Amino acid sequence: MVPDNAMSQETWRVFRIMAEFVEGFDELSQLGPAVSIFGSARTLPDNPYYKLAEKTAAVLSEAGLGVITGG
Repeated sequence: MVPDNAMSQETWRVFRIMAEFVEGFDELSQLGPAVSIFGSARTLPDNPYYKLAEKTAAVLSEAGLGVITGG
């Protein structure tokens, strides 16, 4: 059986997680048109795909889109 205190802590944890989602969506809603680029932390800067991602982000940014990285 789970103690009441542990259950209460889990309940509040759910609310804190929900609050983080709401805060994040609120921030992103003010950003305007944007794209997100996901990659790998293990891809080195000399990798052709890394360079292509940089170029793609630059072109999108120059076109007026926000670029979100670091997912």
